[in-house]
Amino acid sequence: MINLMKTQNYSYRASWLALLRPMTLTGTISPAIAGGAFAAQTGTVDITVFIVFITSALLVQMAVNIFNDYFDFVHGQDIDKWEETESSGFSKKPIFSQLPAVAAALLLIAAVLGIWLAVHSSYWILVVGAISIAAGIYYSAGKPSLASIGAGELVAAVFLGFVVTSLAFVVEGGGFNWEIIAVAFPYAALIASMILVNNIRDIEKDRGFRCTLAITFGRRKAMMLLGFLITVPYIWLLGLNASGITGWPTAIVFLALPIAFWLRWKLREGAPREDERDAMKWAAWHHWVFGLLFAFGIAIG
Repeated sequence: MINLMKTQNYSYRASWLALLRPMTLTGTISPAIAGGAFAAQTGTVDITVFIVFITSALLVQMAVNIFNDYFDFVHGQDIDKWEETESSGFSKKPIFSQLPAVAAALLLIAAVLGIWLAVHSSYWILVVGAISIAAGIYYSAGKPSLASIGAGELVAAVFLGFVVTSLAFVVEGGGFNWEIIAVAFPYAALIASMILVNNIRDIEKDRGFRCTLAITFGRRKAMMLLGFLITVPYIWLLGLNASGITGWPTAIVFLALPIAFWLRWKLREGAPREDERDAMKWAAWHHWVFGLLFAFGIAIG
């Protein structure tokens, strides 16, 4: 645990953009587009509502990403990402003491947009949104945090898989039903795979700080679970098409398979550390490519 009084003069070694982790934002963008596209199959889509929704959801994820780095440093992790600084005002590099205020500002804007969405759709959005924000904060905050007790993959699957996809559908006037849950499942599996890849890569670094699913299972079983999470979306897609929930144009997602294979190769037994570090990037690319192709297939199908 880091003494907070000693962290005020630390700055992030990278930029504000890097702190927001843009590659991970596919966790919001892809399922939101898919939910909107699925709503368009049964009615019209209000583009203003869609833009407000995706903006609000992105602001929440950005704030959660900031809190994640903030609490990791507080808990003594990823210290190498930070350096001492004499700067106290706003700068090109994030100052540790500024992070809570910036994250809170993003959440405040997201809440205002959420109220607008609730007025134009359903007030249940406020309840679900508040729970999502709380889960996002406690993902890395709290004693213990959700990530530290092996719940990271589950939290991501629920809120960046099922919730985002379903809400994108509901705000456009769609009724919450089992079909949108079925459409959301691939996104739940894919975002869980991203978290698991990160945890497999960081098994040794995380020991003593948290007990992730990868540590609990061990690397071999964690890799088996990863294989399931990156394979099942393709099998699930075939079921969606066979049942008529989605059309066969969504089979375009099979173009993402080479990325899935490459991701798995990066985490092969005995892989050099550089390959393991690259794996997270390829997990994000897999989510981006599969997710956007799936949404596109829904839109044209």
